Amino acid sequence: MKSKTSAILITGAMLSAAVLPVQADPMLDLLKVLRDKGAISAQDYNTIANAAKAKEEKTLAEKEEIVSMVQEADKKASIVTLSEKGLNFQSVDKAFTANIGGRIHTDYVNIDDEFFDRNSGADEFGNAAKFRRARIGMEGTMFTDWSYALEINYGQDESTEFTDATIGYTGFDNVKLKLGRHKMPSGLEELTSSNRISMMERTAATNTFAKGRRNGFTAETKGSNWTLTGGVYLGEGVSKEDNEGKDTDYGYGGRFTFAPLHEKTQLVHLGVSYQREEFEKTFDGNELATNNGRLRARPGVHFFNDRPVQVRYRNTEYTDTIGLEAATVMGPLSLQGEYFRQDLSREDAKDADVDGWYAQATYTLTGESRGYRGGKMRTISPKNRLGMGGYGAWELVARYDTLDLFDSSAANELTDSIRGTEIKTLTLGVNWYVNDTIRFMANFVDAEIDSDDVSNMEGDVKAFMVRGQVAF
Repeated sequence: MKSKTSAILITGAMLSAAVLPVQADPMLDLLKVLRDKGAISAQDYNTIANAAKAKEEKTLAEKEEIVSMVQEADKKASIVTLSEKGLNFQSVDKAFTANIGGRIHTDYVNIDDEFFDRNSGADEFGNAAKFRRARIGMEGTMFTDWSYALEINYGQDESTEFTDATIGYTGFDNVKLKLGRHKMPSGLEELTSSNRISMMERTAATNTFAKGRRNGFTAETKGSNWTLTGGVYLGEGVSKEDNEGKDTDYGYGGRFTFAPLHEKTQLVHLGVSYQREEFEKTFDGNELATNNGRLRARPGVHFFNDRPVQVRYRNTEYTDTIGLEAATVMGPLSLQGEYFRQDLSREDAKDADVDGWYAQATYTLTGESRGYRGGKMRTISPKNRLGMGGYGAWELVARYDTLDLFDSSAANELTDSIRGTEIKTLTLGVNWYVNDTIRFMANFVDAEIDSDDVSNMEGDVKAFMVRGQVAF
């Protein structure tokens, strides 16, 4: 009877060890009691205890393997979100990210032209519409410390081109490196995104002197209230439209900004930039490209393919451009201005000096303040969005800018293609921010073109423009 009972106890204990390995300690306590009372032998006790221990270790190993598999799957998984900032992807470990976004700027204009009608017989009066910008792009990070960006624009002339195509590295302490086609460190208005500038078009001074996008390399470092960026780029040859016929060999420069006051609704910004651009000989090596010293500007309206203001200083070997910046934000009021001066050094001709500047004021009727980050101005964010209990944000803007491209001391030597030589533009605007994604803009432009008694090409251009903007 005792052996039969022992067999039953042993079988039951082994089944319990197999089914309930996590309860091995209570079971072993029971087996110890049975062993001590002689119900089972010491050998039977050791057999059952070892079986339970082995089963427990196997179960724990299987659990650890399952946990490891789940964790590995989590690492490969992605978090996907869709918001006003576009379509966003992020790996669980945040080592890889991607943001797909874009912008659509649709413009409509009515132009009252006196300049072209008077000087060329090509009356530009009338109505027109076009996509000023239609872009889609993707940017993000790879392997934590590497960044990338690729953006394509369907332009106003129905051409498609890359606006940005870069790879960057952020693994160094407080230093960002970027290589590819992107904006060089030049000008506050130029470096402010077209989604965030207060007027529909940038000023003539910015468009003429700030370098904009080039294919090159930049390095940036910054503190809590300052930034320092340096860059170098190579030219793209005389056949490239972006260089407007200029045979740029290379260029380099830098920009420094300082914000002695930077709070949520208050700001004081100061900045300075310098750019040197060198020009090669033409491909036959005998003379400089004729357009190296060509300076020109539109009258505050991008619908003009031709430029009413233009001077060409031939035999330009290199240019030096200095830019000064200042901006302040005081609650709903903001003021901003820049001054540019460019020196053109020429071969076998007198050097030329030209300059331009602008001043701008904005006031938000609904009380919001303009934003600021990393030495660049940002747009306002409406406190009460349309459809969410409010009417968005409303902003009034006024700007005056001037550009003088004529140096009388150098005009008698290798200077041609002269049209108007100076432009003064008053622009008034109103912006309606429906939310952080949608904005409507209206601008009235009054541009006065003078000629310094050289070409006698003078006149006015007036325009009323509106824009519908979606940026995500």
